[in-house]
Amino acid sequence: MPPSVAIAVSGLGRIRRGSETWAMDLAKALHDHGDAVRLHGSARVEAAVPQSPAWSIGRNSLWIRWLDPRRRYLVEQRTFAASLVRRLRRDLPDIVHVTDPQVSWWVRQAFRHQGPRVFYMDGLMLGPDWNWRFDHVQVLAPHYIETARDGGRDTAAWRVIPHFIDPAPFAADASRREDRARYLPGVPADKPVVLAVGDFAPGSAKRLDHVVAEVAGIPAADRPHLMLVGNATPAERRAMDGFAGRHLGDGVTILCSLGRAEMAAVYHCADLFAHAALKEPFGIVLLEAMASRLPVVGHTFPVTRWIVGDGGRCVDMEETGALGRAILDWIRDPDGRRQAGDRARERVRQCYSDVAVLPLYRRAYHEIHAVRARPAARP
Repeated sequence: MPPSVAIAVSGLGRIRRGSETWAMDLAKALHDHGDAVRLHGSARVEAAVPQSPAWSIGRNSLWIRWLDPRRRYLVEQRTFAASLVRRLRRDLPDIVHVTDPQVSWWVRQAFRHQGPRVFYMDGLMLGPDWNWRFDHVQVLAPHYIETARDGGRDTAAWRVIPHFIDPAPFAADASRREDRARYLPGVPADKPVVLAVGDFAPGSAKRLDHVVAEVAGIPAADRPHLMLVGNATPAERRAMDGFAGRHLGDGVTILCSLGRAEMAAVYHCADLFAHAALKEPFGIVLLEAMASRLPVVGHTFPVTRWIVGDGGRCVDMEETGALGRAILDWIRDPDGRRQAGDRARERVRQCYSDVAVLPLYRRAYHEIHAVRARPAARP
């Protein structure tokens, strides 16, 4: 019988980032497979899986606004962890899969003698200096194990399991013309479109400002239309409107806070995907773009290279003009662009789809559960 699994993320029900998307997608895939799984967040979400929210004081709550940001974060994490432990003691799953670092550690301490095994997903690139605390660790790419081993660190308890998506919703369909009319009114149907996705906060690792500057540096006769999509406060949206408008005028479209179904339509509007992040744990948006048959231009960071493979190209994003030249090459080679897009979708299907990756999770859960079931070697 498959082990029962609890998946917990403190931001679930409050915000939607990579961790929340990971938790919802994994829980749905396990549930659809018939496995016993329960999702724990700060509030209920729209997902057809069993859920048990764990109450917490959010870091933006009026009750704690007077604290500094670090203390507000710790209050949120501590209250979520305490509620989560109470629910885990009631439900008694075999495994709890957690990604918030502090929550993971507090849950590990609560069940250090008996109870569910903690499977920690390192989604923040914390590495061996943090991961040694856990008996079972998930990392998202081989690069993290290779780097740790090169440093002489023990990674025997680590498993490489990448993020995944269901490629089906991102398959291009006959609605591209309608999608472009909806999201890009006034942009000619034959105008190439570059898409970039990320949050608009100043100093964001997604570096959307760099994408804007690079597209602006492309000669006007060949310059594509740019779409920027992401999360933003009203102030951040105004700042991006001003910055992008000064560089590109009406050659940019900015959209905020779109749902996942809307994002699938937005990907269909574009011809290629620009991703300027220099370093990040994984990047689910890369999978979504590739599944939409968009060739990707990314940075030479080993994890990005591993994800993109032959579904695009990686350039030095710290070199001024490198992204712009790569975009221009794709714009001038539509046949090559389409072929790369086909390879990108096939790479997702083979390596990063739910069908390809879910067996890795299920195998990990079985192995962790088997370790738990063995009699202790010492009293």
